Amino acid sequence: MIKHQLPQIYHHLLPREILSAELQEKLATCDACAMTKDKQGKKTPVYQADLKCCTYEPFMPNYLLGAILKQNDMDSPGAKIIREKIKNRQYSLPIGMTASLSYQVNFNAREPEDFGNKRDWLCSYYNKETNNCGIWRNRGAVCTTFFCKSSYGKKGMLFWQMLNDYMTYVEMALMEEALVHLDFSPRQVSGMLDFLNRYEATRAEMKADVLPEKQAIKLWNGYYEDQPGFFMKCYEIINGMNKGQFREAIGMIGEEREQKLFESLVKVEQSLT
Repeated sequence: MIKHQLPQIYHHLLPREILSAELQEKLATCDACAMTKDKQGKKTPVYQADLKCCTYEPFMPNYLLGAILKQNDMDSPGAKIIREKIKNRQYSLPIGMTASLSYQVNFNAREPEDFGNKRDWLCSYYNKETNNCGIWRNRGAVCTTFFCKSSYGKKGMLFWQMLNDYMTYVEMALMEEALVHLDFSPRQVSGMLDFLNRYEATRAEMKADVLPEKQAIKLWNGYYEDQPGFFMKCYEIINGMNKGQFREAIGMIGEEREQKLFESLVKVEQSLT
């Protein structure tokens, strides 16, 4: 079921029709990558077996970071990575954690053959020892919805894209909801969104892999000294929401994307009959 694709924090919030949908993708599996060189012809884009589709640094919203810190053992690989990023000011922000601006600019200027092959783009949450995701239970929207192939053809691929659009919007809405509860203004939130999905950056931004401390302190609005605690508060706020509060948070735009997702799901299910 889709329910098992998504982090547990969504299980009491998302519509039952989405959570209970059963799509069994057999062409694309994370443990046996369908895009590695030994499984593809020369004309097909291929990935390195130890990189797979993980040559991408995802945005991790504040409440999912809190879920990793709170649900997992504090010495777990995921929690250790988060704490190390906080310590080094590696773009740890109240909205969540982003890739460095130089990473974003370079990734957005990529060639088709770069994805799955550039080793220096490997996700920082990737577990090299087990060759898989180190934060699987709480991975973000892009990673939960990405499939390179679908057992349901074009309709299946369209469904996963619709789920990506919906869950990405949900992530942003819930991230902002947590910040509202913690006294961040709309202007402060809007300013931090400039750190997402950059196609351009200044020369200084391209050289820096960390945030200047003065800038970080200002952005954190008094929470700078206890960022792990802040992320866990965000998790508690979202985990404590009911469905009515969730509907209010996603608003009309979220409901429109939800409807498109339902329509796409129906088409996939009809193709099975």
